[in-house]
Amino acid sequence: MECSPPLNSSEVFRMLLSLHRSYELCETRLRHRLDLNDTDLRAVNLLRSMQTPSSGQLARELGVSSAGITSVLDRLEARGLIERKHHPADRRRTMVAAGPRFPEATGPGQVLLRGVHKFYAQLDPPGRRNLAELLQQARTELDQSGTTSDENQATPDKSFQ
Repeated sequence: MECSPPLNSSEVFRMLLSLHRSYELCETRLRHRLDLNDTDLRAVNLLRSMQTPSSGQLARELGVSSAGITSVLDRLEARGLIERKHHPADRRRTMVAAGPRFPEATGPGQVLLRGVHKFYAQLDPPGRRNLAELLQQARTELDQSGTTSDENQATPDKSFQ
């Protein structure tokens, strides 16, 4: 069995961009299938990654006001996609959880998750740590991008060549 040559960093970056485009297309199809607007779909996606956030946390992540998040949650709750619960220690806080009709990962999403689990299982502890650090660094950079005018003037990074 013949092995293909290892990818260079530019090829990996192009693959990540291609994956991002595919994810956006998949998200557009999901938005249409569920008949959700952009903000409502973003809220659903945040629920997948945040595991029972408060309504305030969702509002901050989505960049909406407390009145705005109330509207989003009202729409999602009416469709059975989410449930609101009181925080066990602070009844003033409202926690948001997946509802009975919350869209689970199926089909391609399930295949992708299995592939990630299989890949992760093959990594040794230092490899897992390095991957986690790389993903966290990328997330931090993306979260902070565009927050200052200096970042909009960034010069190309030659290390991706």
